[in-house]
Amino acid sequence: METVHFLIFIQFLASLVQGDVPVFNRTLSVMEFNPGCNASISPCKGNAMDTPNIAYTVAKGPKDSLHYVFSSIGAPTILVAKTTKTNMKLKVNWTKLLSDNVTDMKNSVQFSPTPDYSFAVVFTKLYEYNDTDDHANITQVPLLDKLNMSQWVVRDFKNFTWEDLSLNSDAKQNRAVFKTSMINVPFKNNTNSSVSFSMQVFGTDNRETIFPQLKYTANSTLIDLELNEVTPSFLQSRYAVEMVFLSGDGKAGIKESRSIDDEYTPGVFKTVDWKMDRHTSKQPQELGSFVQWKPVCYLTPDRDRQNDTKVKYYPSVNTTVVPQKSLAYAYYGDQLPTVVMSATNVSFGLEKDKFYNKFNYTVWTSVIGYGTPPADEISVLVIVVIIAGLGTPVLVIVVGGIYVCVKKKTKLKVKADFGAESSYSAIN
Repeated sequence: METVHFLIFIQFLASLVQGDVPVFNRTLSVMEFNPGCNASISPCKGNAMDTPNIAYTVAKGPKDSLHYVFSSIGAPTILVAKTTKTNMKLKVNWTKLLSDNVTDMKNSVQFSPTPDYSFAVVFTKLYEYNDTDDHANITQVPLLDKLNMSQWVVRDFKNFTWEDLSLNSDAKQNRAVFKTSMINVPFKNNTNSSVSFSMQVFGTDNRETIFPQLKYTANSTLIDLELNEVTPSFLQSRYAVEMVFLSGDGKAGIKESRSIDDEYTPGVFKTVDWKMDRHTSKQPQELGSFVQWKPVCYLTPDRDRQNDTKVKYYPSVNTTVVPQKSLAYAYYGDQLPTVVMSATNVSFGLEKDKFYNKFNYTVWTSVIGYGTPPADEISVLVIVVIIAGLGTPVLVIVVGGIYVCVKKKTKLKVKADFGAESSYSAIN
């Protein structure tokens, strides 16, 4: 009985720490690849150099639905639209979307009826730099070298060629994978090299089972960026990516939070949130969007803790530029002048980690979602450990104090009794 009471007490403490967070599930539709794009539409026939790549799925909740659209047409993009209407549909004008004239792409992707809120994240550039001084910081590479490009290689994702997404994706698991094609490889003719983006939608709150074990919710999707066997251009190569965050409204900013618990990502006590905040005095209930990650990436596919390194982010800045050849441009189109856009860079590497060249591999995971970023609560196990750690010394002190008091009181009583009943007198 005491054990049951103890467990109930622990659960009560855990609920106080974790807070009253509503949990709900969403029903996921089976992911569609290139919906509405068939052989009767000339651009949809595709070829080895130009494959139409769009993945689409819907997550239906009790009060609203989230429509996810992933694409590697141009710069890889994640587009999310939230609606309270049950009849909203994705409409794609494939002829315009795949036109050689990029301006034709404008407004070629739409939802009908119009969603209540939408946002997008675009991966725009892959940077490679020669970190000769081993700073692992892109701002410390001399600006003159950057202008002369003698220490930099800048690759636009919009110029990459991507494999047919159906080759590596899993529609039933709502997982889309965009992987660079061996044709027109942008890495010194190394056909073994690849860059890939893996995007998976979930219908419930949980945590991934592999490091960094990020928490995801029914309002988010997990993103993996993998650099595999990329041929370095320098002996001390490091890589970084540029991203652009777009939203119909809001205010963007990056904030770093700390935790006392590294249970899920050992050695990492920080979480980074890049938020598009819509909370205002006039709209206190409006939820925004976010990109979240831990400042760590892994240098081997098995994500061994012994082979991880740092992920560094840089201040976000407002921008008005988004690649014309991208899903974001195709969707927002004429709305772009009024869309809020924020850009940042994320670099991979830590001083003295032997650069990218040591393993020729890097994988970084992030979560992109609607609403409030998930927080790392202190688990019940950690709470038990804390209580055990703090409670045991306190218990020893209390029990010890009681023992001393009882012992002292007993001695006094014995002495009193002995003095009253004995006729013994001291010799001296």
